[in-house]
Amino acid sequence: MADEPTLPSLPKVSWDSYTQTFTNTRKRNRDGAPHQGLFSNSSDPAVFSSDDDPHVDNYVNGRHNKKRYVGSWFQQMPASSDSTFAELAGPQPKPNRTLERQLDSGVWMGSDELVDPDEEFPIDMEQSPEPKLPQLRDPRRVPTVTPEELIVRARIETAIEDGNPNIDLSSLGVTTIPDGLISRLTEVALIPSVDKDVPFEQANPELGLYLYNNILTHAPGALFNLEHLTYLSLRNNQISELPPSISKLRNLRELNVSLNRLRYLPGELLNLLESPSTLSSLQIFPNPFYRPGSPLSQLEPSGAVLEGEGGDNVNLIESEDPLHNFSNNDITEQSFEGMSSARPTFEWQVILHARSPVQYSDSRGSVLSRFRLPSGKPDGASEPAEQYVTLQTEDVSVLPVPHLPGRDSSLYSKPSRVLSLFELALKSASRAAQTWDLAPYLSPQAPPSVLQSIDRITAQGILNGNSGTLSCSICGREMMTPLTQWIEWWEISKRNYEPLPRLEPLSMDMSENAIPIMKSGCSWNCIPKPRQIGQCAPGTFRVKHVDRR
Repeated sequence: MADEPTLPSLPKVSWDSYTQTFTNTRKRNRDGAPHQGLFSNSSDPAVFSSDDDPHVDNYVNGRHNKKRYVGSWFQQMPASSDSTFAELAGPQPKPNRTLERQLDSGVWMGSDELVDPDEEFPIDMEQSPEPKLPQLRDPRRVPTVTPEELIVRARIETAIEDGNPNIDLSSLGVTTIPDGLISRLTEVALIPSVDKDVPFEQANPELGLYLYNNILTHAPGALFNLEHLTYLSLRNNQISELPPSISKLRNLRELNVSLNRLRYLPGELLNLLESPSTLSSLQIFPNPFYRPGSPLSQLEPSGAVLEGEGGDNVNLIESEDPLHNFSNNDITEQSFEGMSSARPTFEWQVILHARSPVQYSDSRGSVLSRFRLPSGKPDGASEPAEQYVTLQTEDVSVLPVPHLPGRDSSLYSKPSRVLSLFELALKSASRAAQTWDLAPYLSPQAPPSVLQSIDRITAQGILNGNSGTLSCSICGREMMTPLTQWIEWWEISKRNYEPLPRLEPLSMDMSENAIPIMKSGCSWNCIPKPRQIGQCAPGTFRVKHVDRR
């Protein structure tokens, strides 16, 4: 216990009755420690960093200097510049009120004595800054719904509720039909009849869409995505082009596109005529189709042969099916006995007549060859349907060679089928959900060809059933811009076998026998191969003319 430290002695203090305080109130010190001043503190003096606020005074040597401020927290000012403990400054006088319009208040109430109601107040409004988002700089217009579209919507909803597969939208005077309404036709379901001793069976609806006697300039793109579409009538409209996606309508039985402004038919339509074909009725006349410049090949009408008019020249039909191995003199009812199971009811005969030169273009759609196809649309809305355009033709048995201005055809080198960087970019852009919103994202200095290409693939997507790509007529590869285009004239006829074999041409006018078909290629290598006049299209009825003299 002897080693424990002793407590320091108590300081001597005395009470001052005048000041009512204790004197000699210094803190106790340990033995041997020097005595500090009277006003010293036990802790270090407070120091404030001048980095935060250089105007803050430090508390040093026991002197407390604190500045006083008046006013709100966002408009503070010192109470006095020469004394810290001076009296607070009084409130500032209010400025004189001036009569002015507050543009952001929304309400302006002026006095009748001070404001002349007939006086015009010029308002200088600042322009709002241009938004950074491209879709806000060029917002899309909200489409207006016409009374005709409301009728279309009501009829489609009624057909869906009633399970009616026949949708009559004719003679409504509609100019366009939104794809969203046409897409709802996939919801049509047949209500099966439940009978006694009859098993329940769910059947697919045979949709029939009738759009005749309207003012449609193009068929709705979603129409060609209807898998079970069976009857389609677009008669008496203003349609100038059918999309290649028409080949997806594999269940189509009747197609009527007469009385329109069609200049040609897509090459994909021939796919619907390949055997076995479900398309039994095709009505395309009248239409202002392109006509070949050279006279049509004088092929003997095979219909006269099948009617049994006789003659020395006999048509023989080449086929592996024994039904087709007959001549015109052997066609009788007995010829079909025992073949009912294998006998088709009809077949399409497609024969080549002529071909136009090939139009060569670059990946941006600019035509480079001397030969140019017309735009495909009539020049004016009032152009009569009887006005036909004649195109140049060339020998179908010769391989076409590009004739480019300023270039020697003998120095023609074999082109490549590798896609360019621009074509790859367009192919990627076509997969966008809203292709029409891509243009605002481009720089104002973008070349006009880029904007035209985006507009083209946007139009292709709308007309082609939301598919901006096209299919090459030669290799079948997808493409964005056709680099080669040409027109082939084919004679299309229908051969019926019931009740008797007979030939039905699409038109009784001989000048309309040649039907223009548009073909496209994905590269300069995809060009038409040499053929012979009278050659049949692949997958269709084949005929060979044999002389038996």
